[in-house]
Amino acid sequence: MEWLEVFYWTLAVLACVASFVAIGLTFYLGRNKIKEIDRLVYGYEIPGDSIFFQGQRMMNYGGAFTWRWSAKRAHLLHIRNHFDKKFELPFIITFCLFLTTGLLTIVLFVLDEWVLHVTA
Repeated sequence: MEWLEVFYWTLAVLACVASFVAIGLTFYLGRNKIKEIDRLVYGYEIPGDSIFFQGQRMMNYGGAFTWRWSAKRAHLLHIRNHFDKKFELPFIITFCLFLTTGLLTIVLFVLDEWVLHVTA
C-alpha cells in the first residue's frame, strides 16, 4: 500500500502546482491579453472585472482556441482565425491546466474514498 500512498501524494502536489500556475496565468492574461479578445467579441473592454469573471472567460476562450466544436458551441468561431498561434498558446495552456487540475481532483477523490481512506 505504500507505493499507492506515494502516488496519491504525488498527484496531490501536481494538482496544486497546476492550479497555482493556471491561476497565475489567469491573472496575467486577464490583465493583458483578454482585453483584446473582449474588444473583438463584445466591442468594448470590460473595465474592472474580477478574477472569477476572468476565469470564466479564460475557460470559454481557451476552449474556443483549442477545439473548433467548442468555438462553434460558444459562438466564437470568428476569433479562431483572428489571432495568431503565439497569442492563442497561453490560453490553450491555461485551459488544459484547469482541465488537468479538475481531472486530478476527481482521481484523488476516488483514491481517497474507495482505496486509501487517507483523510479518515
